Amino acid sequence: MDEKKVDKASIKSKGFLPQRQENMFSMRLKVVSGNLDAEKLRAIADAAEKYGSGYVHITSRQQIEVPFVKLEDVEAAINELGKQGISGGSAGKRVRAVVACQGNRVCRHGLIDCENLAYMIDKKYFGEAVPKKLKIAVTGCPSACVRPQENDFGVMGTVKPEILEENCVGCKLCEKACKVGAITVQEEKASIDTEKCILCGACISACRKDALRAEKTGCTIFVGGKAGRQPKQGTKILELADEEQLFSVLEKTFEYYRSEGLDGERLGELLERLGIEKYLNTVGCAPINGGLS
Repeated sequence: MDEKKVDKASIKSKGFLPQRQENMFSMRLKVVSGNLDAEKLRAIADAAEKYGSGYVHITSRQQIEVPFVKLEDVEAAINELGKQGISGGSAGKRVRAVVACQGNRVCRHGLIDCENLAYMIDKKYFGEAVPKKLKIAVTGCPSACVRPQENDFGVMGTVKPEILEENCVGCKLCEKACKVGAITVQEEKASIDTEKCILCGACISACRKDALRAEKTGCTIFVGGKAGRQPKQGTKILELADEEQLFSVLEKTFEYYRSEGLDGERLGELLERLGIEKYLNTVGCAPINGGLS
């Protein structure tokens, strides 16, 4: 392949990242929610031996990269993996693959089906062009294993607890389970400080008398976060959103970012430049008590 005719931007769009070694690329492969079946893992291992240096790198965003792919092998490598249903990852000014924890399918703390949500989001938005790049994370509970607050758009499973006083015996299991001191038991009855409650559901899981139940389960949404050289925590804009609300806010966020974002501007930078209020009006959320709901 003639190096002068190589369209490196096109190669990068397919997930091949230039290495410091001349004409060597790290082949980034798309992994949604960190899940790959054994068949695909075998195919990737074979490709790593055939086209790379016999190993893979697992990135901080649950993606797999095969380093040391030669320039002349780029097309063959991606075509061979494509036959196994494995596509290249996203790079550049595009939506990246969605990261997610295992959620309520596996984790005993999980409150939402993270894998299903991640696949739904990925199917609609993966690889879409945006002003800079857009990273999305879905986590199952406020333990926030995949750090949704450090993503452009973060989704976190949450649950609002409700006390059934007639069932409460004052055993204090819920009080002990709460890591943020939101529950107190006085005169053998539990009460919840809603200002302190982080909607994790630990109290519900701890109760053995059916005195606590889920009043509502949904998603808390964060926007504008990022890691990197200048990390920034995202802003919470909605709590306990249902699936319809989540996808409505996400679609409006994309529309806003594309219409208002400058070339090379991250979503959080856009929100800082034009102010959060304009964005909130666009997506239909409103600030409450200095925060957002």
